[in-house]
Amino acid sequence: MNSTTAPMVAPAVADDGRFAIQCEVLRLSIRPIGPVLLAQYLLNCGVAALFAWQYSLSRALVWISLITAVTLMRGFFPQRLPAPFTPQSLRDAQHTHTVRTGIWELAHGLAGVLLFNPGQPDQQLLLGLMLMGMTLSSAFSVSFYVPATQLAITLLLAPVIVTGLWLGAPAMKAVALIGIGLTAMMWKLVAERSRQLEENIGLRLNERSLREQALAGLRASEQAQAERLRFFSAANHDLRQPVMAIGLQAEVLRQQLDNGADAPLVQHTVASLARAQQALEGLTNQLLEIGRIEAAADPLQPVAVSLAPLLHDLARQAGDGRVTVRCPADAVAWADAVSLRRVLANLVDNAVKFTPCGRVLLAVRARRRDTGRAWRVEVRDSGIGIAADAQERVFGDFEQIGNVERNLQRGHGLGLAIVRRLAAQLGIQVSLRSAPGRGSVFSFELPAAPADAPVAAPAPAAPPRSGAAHALRPGLAVLVVEDNAVVADSLGALLQQWQVAPRVYASAAEALALADLRALDAALCDIRLPGALDGIALAERLQRQKPSLTIALVSADIGEATQRLAAERGWHALRKPVQPAELHAVLVQAQQASPGR
Repeated sequence: MNSTTAPMVAPAVADDGRFAIQCEVLRLSIRPIGPVLLAQYLLNCGVAALFAWQYSLSRALVWISLITAVTLMRGFFPQRLPAPFTPQSLRDAQHTHTVRTGIWELAHGLAGVLLFNPGQPDQQLLLGLMLMGMTLSSAFSVSFYVPATQLAITLLLAPVIVTGLWLGAPAMKAVALIGIGLTAMMWKLVAERSRQLEENIGLRLNERSLREQALAGLRASEQAQAERLRFFSAANHDLRQPVMAIGLQAEVLRQQLDNGADAPLVQHTVASLARAQQALEGLTNQLLEIGRIEAAADPLQPVAVSLAPLLHDLARQAGDGRVTVRCPADAVAWADAVSLRRVLANLVDNAVKFTPCGRVLLAVRARRRDTGRAWRVEVRDSGIGIAADAQERVFGDFEQIGNVERNLQRGHGLGLAIVRRLAAQLGIQVSLRSAPGRGSVFSFELPAAPADAPVAAPAPAAPPRSGAAHALRPGLAVLVVEDNAVVADSLGALLQQWQVAPRVYASAAEALALADLRALDAALCDIRLPGALDGIALAERLQRQKPSLTIALVSADIGEATQRLAAERGWHALRKPVQPAELHAVLVQAQQASPGR
């Protein structure tokens, strides 16, 4: 794509630069020159007085009257330029300027006819030399526009040259011939002067443009820095909330255990701890997702996505039957499947969260556009609605309408911010229609997939979590390789609570050297480990030595590539913070894989 567009962009940039230079040249050409006009007029009056005394008063009066008229025109009726310039208005202004300049210099040049004395060769020579002097003095001040200046030189010298060749004495004929050469020389000098002027203007405009770009970049950087500071300040605030809650509830739990509190009271404290941990995990997951989006860590891979199965799956995951789907069976869009699912999941979650009662509808309708067929996707809810003045803000970071108390159970205000970022990556525009008390409609359009494009297989539904109904066999041997002592102690404590026998090591080398690999039933391998071997390399060695071993990779930054690798090798991929139910399900599978032990 870049190779085809670059040749088209460069001429456009060059044309814009040339246009700006021509506009500046015209502005310089019509700028007021009051003192110069006055000085020129007084000199012209002196010339008229000289020839009125030596030749003809009437002719001198006619000529000075013409000079007075054009001087008044230029001094009191200047040309007005259009604002802003367009190519057509610039051409019109250049034409007007050329005509006005021609009239100005023709009035001066008519001295070569009106003040030409056929009977006095010395007066002829004086007149010719004076007009040539006028040419040399005014050619570089009358205009900076080449056609106008060249016309001015020609109209100033042509009358005296023609009259001198026709009626002049031999000496005057020689001067007329010199005038022809002077005209040609002045044409060339004017063109060269104009080229240099345009180069200087171009350099000045480039310097101005670079300065403006630098200032704009500085302002954008300052704004981005302010936005980042606001973002991290809000993130810091919301991160500290559940952290504080966990610390306080942990202290409450400690005192309750010390004082022998009743089981229901302890269970209530434990539930509060779990809610704070879930809020903390949700926020960290959203912050990680924003970071991956802005870093473009997951490149887009557009495919044909069948919308009906995707929407029905999201409706099932929302639970409680409040989300319904209305989508044609043939609705197949062209988009990145993962990013599209994340956009829709966030919109559905937002709709359910702010619709305490009522229903949410996921609707898809066909549309015809100039670029072809498209599908309009809408997420409709009957919730609290959003006022018009707040509809732009809801897509901002940490913005929540209707949650001024910052109840973390209702989210952190990042869902729609993630939608905005993902939509920008997908090249779609998410629009919002809403009114307080009347619900909201979030909608966007997706291009229809090509008819011959294979439809991508829908992502498999998450398997049901194994709970306490599947008890673990006492003494199940589990290898834990984790370099973080706090996490390792917590895993070991939980496994011991389940009557599992953990073998905990801090590095891959230590585990390979000390653990009895043949006695293991499962292995939990942190990916980021100290030393030469990371968790993936350790898992590969463990699998080679015991192919039946159940292996789970554990990390806080498990991406799609890691998930694909785990699926290909038959491993599990657990994202930190690992949920106890997910860990329990892995151990149940390990127990089922080695029932005889």
